[in-house]
Amino acid sequence: LEVFMANRTSVMFNFPDQATVKKVVYSLPRVGVGTSYGLPQARRISLATPRQLYKSSNMTQRWQRREISNFEYLMFLNTIAGRTYNDLNQYPVFPWVLTNYESEELDLTLPGNFRDLSKPIGALNPKRAVFYAERYETWEDDQT
Repeated sequence: LEVFMANRTSVMFNFPDQATVKKVVYSLPRVGVGTSYGLPQARRISLATPRQLYKSSNMTQRWQRREISNFEYLMFLNTIAGRTYNDLNQYPVFPWVLTNYESEELDLTLPGNFRDLSKPIGALNPKRAVFYAERYETWEDDQT
């Protein structure tokens, strides 16, 4: 359970099971991440799944209307997905979209300045694609 404070900090608690999380959530006042994401201040929101939070919020519409920045929208998606600065294993992720890091001025109208988002980072060039494909094929899972 991650509790977000009004001063923009957060605290993460690791409880042994979902029942304990529910008990804690129901003992807290009705506040939460909801208001900044267009969600009602309700305990059910605190226990909602990422899909429910996404569908219930107005963040996508706000982003489409350019009322919030790309960073704010990506932080919303990271937050509802359970990503947090409080856990290095679940640190927020941001897409790598640029390819030009040498120019003093970046022309955002040139398609060549952006990476091909249809491919994962590991497949951006043929050599990397072969390397990661071989790595995937030869991966030995210790769980079997």
